[in-house]
Amino acid sequence: MERHALTFPVKPGSVDAVRQVLSEYPRPQTEIGNGCRLLATSVFLWQNHVVRVIDVDGPLPLVMRHLANDPAIRATEEKLNPLLVRPRDFSDPESVGWFFRRAMMTRVVHHEAMPAPGAPVRRTRVAFRYPVRAGRGEAAARIFAWGQSLPLGAALRTGLTGTTVFRHGDFVVRVLDVEGDADEAIDRLGPTVVGGPTAAALTELLEPGWNLATAAGRAKFLAESRLTLVTHREADGAARGTDLGADFPSSS
Repeated sequence: MERHALTFPVKPGSVDAVRQVLSEYPRPQTEIGNGCRLLATSVFLWQNHVVRVIDVDGPLPLVMRHLANDPAIRATEEKLNPLLVRPRDFSDPESVGWFFRRAMMTRVVHHEAMPAPGAPVRRTRVAFRYPVRAGRGEAAARIFAWGQSLPLGAALRTGLTGTTVFRHGDFVVRVLDVEGDADEAIDRLGPTVVGGPTAAALTELLEPGWNLATAAGRAKFLAESRLTLVTHREADGAARGTDLGADFPSSS
């Protein structure tokens, strides 16, 4: 499995319309062929920025062509286009390609754990934006790349099964895969995820007023830096063979 993310800005004042368009995003077929499969997709909003996370088996360009050729997906993208800061010219393949190349985020680090044995539980995603100072995104990425021990694995009713950090310039986002109730998981696990041995070094790269090395600072981060989840969908069997009650339809 490979996880990718794209981010792009929308026009000021258009966030409600963008949320409506993206929440009505149609359900694409997951089986693409040639051993390629779309496993999951999540859409988040941070102020006027869209963050789209995609899990795939196989080459991402093949998945993107598959989605672009889906008439229902194309219709949604055309509804979204006038709301973008930099609209695409759908009649020009180079314009569309340039949009996606510009929007692609760099995956800094990714960790995942096998789910706990037993009956599957509801899984969702949570994302947080790190308020990195201008020009310090690369330095922050190096800190994340050094690694940090996280409490991966289901525990009790909620657990953290995966975490990924993406970067686009100075826009740095951490995506968490959570089993069980997302709010309960963040209440229990969030301080550990945000804290840890790198918290002090990372704080030095953040905008004034943020401190991940203190309990109060971590609580502020968890309360104020969480992205809005617009939609999250998973294919049947996407999570290592478990039936997750997916929103994606079967391709059969």
